[in-house]
Amino acid sequence: MTTTQQTAVERCISGVLVTEFKVDPDTVTADATFSSLKFDSLVLIELTLVLEKELEIAIPDGGLTDDMTIGQAAAFLTDLGAAL
Repeated sequence: MTTTQQTAVERCISGVLVTEFKVDPDTVTADATFSSLKFDSLVLIELTLVLEKELEIAIPDGGLTDDMTIGQAAAFLTDLGAAL
């Protein structure tokens, strides 16, 4: 079950992907993996840094992985205490 907070975090991630990383909005879905969006480990590190600032949380090294979906990332970041 998706919480309101998790949905807000998912929208934030999607917005960052589209605006900061120029990902096609049509490809940004809850089921899309970072690897399907052509993100490698360096881009995931950059995404981690942007999301830490946006969500005011500390994300552990390797917290976001290329096989993680946007929905899974939102759940993970919500569990870490992402604030929106």
